[in-house]
Amino acid sequence: MNVSGLGSTTSITDNLQKAQVRLTSGINPLDSSSSQVTQSDTVSISDEGKNKLSTELGATMHKNATSAETQQSEQADTRTENEKMIDKLKEEIKELQEQRRDLVGNNSPQTQDQLKMIDNKIMMLNTQLMSLLKAQEEADTPSSL
Repeated sequence: MNVSGLGSTTSITDNLQKAQVRLTSGINPLDSSSSQVTQSDTVSISDEGKNKLSTELGATMHKNATSAETQQSEQADTRTENEKMIDKLKEEIKELQEQRRDLVGNNSPQTQDQLKMIDNKIMMLNTQLMSLLKAQEEADTPSSL
């Protein structure tokens, strides 16, 4: 009988690894005095079965972890669109400042043009950031009627 399902004619015990399983019953037999009954069975799982089990288990665990992360991120991000835009602008400004720092010291005309362009972008982003911060402050301040 071919248990592994591989269609091979080799002995099953050659393809299988053995595991020891002990079953204990918590029910005391009527004719013995407080002793537990222990039964021992040997269960074998083929390498292919182990691989399939680990693949299926891994896929399920990954799916569960991914859905949990998605739920956490959805619950954690309760910021307003205004706050998200403020954070995005701050990040863009930081990146431009890093680019500017890298270019400082190079006196070539091309680099000077890039520095001017970066400075203009930073000024525009700062203006947008200031207007968003002002709008947020106005939204957070309760109006007194």
